[in-house]
Amino acid sequence: KHVYGSLLLYIPFIKMFPNFFYIYLPFILGILFLISVSYLLHYTNLKGYWPSFLILIFSVPVLLVIERTNIDLIIFIFLLLLCLSKNFYMISSLIVISSLSKFYPILLSLIFIFENDFKKTIIKILAVTSVILIILIFQWDSLVKIFENKSQFSGLGLHMFSFRGIIDFLKHFGITIGNIDLNFIKYLYLLFFIIVPIFFLNYKYQKQISLIFNNIEIYRNPNFEVKMFFLSSSLILFCFFLIPNFVYREIYILGLIPLIISMNIKNKNNFCTFFYSLIVTKFLVTTITTFMFQSSIMPFLNSFLILLKHTVDIYLISIIFHVYIYFIKYSLKKITNQVPQNV
Repeated sequence: KHVYGSLLLYIPFIKMFPNFFYIYLPFILGILFLISVSYLLHYTNLKGYWPSFLILIFSVPVLLVIERTNIDLIIFIFLLLLCLSKNFYMISSLIVISSLSKFYPILLSLIFIFENDFKKTIIKILAVTSVILIILIFQWDSLVKIFENKSQFSGLGLHMFSFRGIIDFLKHFGITIGNIDLNFIKYLYLLFFIIVPIFFLNYKYQKQISLIFNNIEIYRNPNFEVKMFFLSSSLILFCFFLIPNFVYREIYILGLIPLIISMNIKNKNNFCTFFYSLIVTKFLVTTITTFMFQSSIMPFLNSFLILLKHTVDIYLISIIFHVYIYFIKYSLKKITNQVPQNV
């Protein structure tokens, strides 16, 4: 059963050159992806960061997307090219191709929010999304079949990157000792280890986040780092809250790193250090818990490993969402000319 966009069914010469498409092309794409990740991580000052870069590169999400040669690998490469390019036709082509292979990359059309003119922004977004939607209308039957088989592209348990991960776990996990029902412990965990820490973290860093991302210079002339952060955040938040993804979709979190490190170098801010450390911790936790789970190391801890992984996911997503609000706020102000173009 095919659960991707129909575009992939029209790749030419597969029958003529099966070895290339099944052996060499995956290898080439894997190399290109590693080059893209390396470029992303080396884009900023390496000093003091290379040990943590190794944790990111050899993490489960990165290794899994390479091992499977998943379409997300290609979309990630396109995402990087989008942020580097200034050519409308190239950007539009990359967005259309990505969105026809998987559907959530239609969000990449938000890159036009960095235009200086509101009308141009709306026209470009509508133009690209209209082309994609018109093509998808002619593929309606395929779309219906894809969503009827969504279990094939939906992660479960430890292998899920989604808000549903923690919800499903707490819903189906029962705690009993003999005939004593102890399920109230789940709700205590939800309160004291998820809700309270999320409010505490966001409250603690509220002033620093505001200080950094209230700087209109970020939005007046957005560079590669800013675009990469915004688009990566858009994909991460959309996928996390609306799609039960496999863990390899966490690779888009890597797109946040250049701006975070750049801000940390410029401002020496505690928040940026914490943000980056949380990302590294998230990848480390995902890798260790997956290794322990798959290797059946201390299997009695499997439930705890799943819970730990999803808890760290939610911590990170809450911070990403907090910062994302500033991007939306000031980007909209910019294109509606509420942000001055000259200081």
